[in-house]
Amino acid sequence: MKNIIIVLIVLFTFLACEKEITIDVPPGKFQYVVEASINNRFPLLNYVFISTTIDYFKPDLSLNGIKNAEVYITPGVIIGNDTIYNKADKVRLYSVDSLSKIIPELDSMVSSFSGVYMNPFELIGNVNTPYKLDILLNNGATAITAKTFIPRTANIDSIVYQIEPNEDNDTFGKAFTKFWFVDGPEKNNYRLAVNVSSDSILYGWGACKFYQTFDDEFANNGNRPFDFFSPFNQGDTLNLYLSHIGRKEFLFWESFENAENNVGPFATPGNVKSNVSGAIGSFTGYAVDYKQIILK
Repeated sequence: MKNIIIVLIVLFTFLACEKEITIDVPPGKFQYVVEASINNRFPLLNYVFISTTIDYFKPDLSLNGIKNAEVYITPGVIIGNDTIYNKADKVRLYSVDSLSKIIPELDSMVSSFSGVYMNPFELIGNVNTPYKLDILLNNGATAITAKTFIPRTANIDSIVYQIEPNEDNDTFGKAFTKFWFVDGPEKNNYRLAVNVSSDSILYGWGACKFYQTFDDEFANNGNRPFDFFSPFNQGDTLNLYLSHIGRKEFLFWESFENAENNVGPFATPGNVKSNVSGAIGSFTGYAVDYKQIILK
């Protein structure tokens, strides 16, 4: 495929002055896309976003959210080798545009799109607990399901930073930052999200400035360091969300980041390792530890 693209580029270079060439890229296969999350600490980050795949050259996300879905999340109980999901414990999630009438802060977040479902009043995640997601579309004719698990929390132990002045001796310098967290002896997987804001409330994981998915394959057990290779600015307020996640969820986010880094429209959703049945995407259980620090 790479060689074919190179040949096409060479041909276009030589023929551009002679003839206008139109490339007809066929539309991608229609699929439902789900981004669902549940965590132990922030009820507003427990949500399900349902959309569809779109043509590469028609990225109108405002039209892509799926309305009128029935969405449920059910906590489970592990008994021996079995996991039991009691129907009486399931929690229904509601379209966020209807919830914005109760939570005014949500209105600015959802004014331009739909397809987000949540229930911050009833849905609160717990560590060491499995969860099941059920979505019914088209009056129950289409079913989407997924399972995840919120593991134990990996605690952020300490944060340090060093301010280096700018070369022009300006008041504000660069803040080189590092933190330590407690990693257990078993195989663990993590997703770090960083939001640079004085507001400690986060409306959606997508609002963060920085993400990184990593595991403990090369450094396991004990007090582990994490270095930010690029500095922040002096005066920034950092909100660190360190999440311990499952292996399937780790593989999804790792493959998602790899696909996102691909250039051009030739990357396909098939490269992403989904853990959702009936759609592509992820249902991720986050065991979150949170710290805020002002880089003075």
